[in-house]
Amino acid sequence: MNICVFGDSITWGACDYKYGGWATRLRNYFEERGDTVLGADGKAVDVEVCNLGISGDNTDDLLKRIEPEAIAREPQMIIFAIGINDSQYLDGDKNKLRVSLNNFISNLNELVWIARKFTNKIIFVGLTDVDESKTKPIPWSPAKSYDNALIAKYDSAIKDFCKEKI
Repeated sequence: MNICVFGDSITWGACDYKYGGWATRLRNYFEERGDTVLGADGKAVDVEVCNLGISGDNTDDLLKRIEPEAIAREPQMIIFAIGINDSQYLDGDKNKLRVSLNNFISNLNELVWIARKFTNKIIFVGLTDVDESKTKPIPWSPAKSYDNALIAKYDSAIKDFCKEKI
């Protein structure tokens, strides 16, 4: 089974110098167990996990690359861990979002439509809170900020979307 994990820096493994982030840990989990799981028929199935996280990506960015990445890898399962960068706001103005909530939901629809060309096994990972003392603004990009209340709105949108569409 080929699992493609699409996401941002959290997926990619930023700042997890020892273990490489959760997607790499998932790959390592299967590698340590011989890369196999039992399929629906009870037979062993090889597992490959492709970490396709890119630092800074939001759903607009992911829409530009998901289809060619999926064509190249032919996934049997797709995991999405994306959205925190969509909730990012610019220049200290919480009304200047990188991706508006309405566009974010529209992008989720488009991502799932594309993903279903390859598989019906689609998983979304929720968003994480941040330490706002370190993200208002982001030290390496002072025009950008994260706020837990905004992140919670986008996370809620993912949950509602999944209840309805997945």
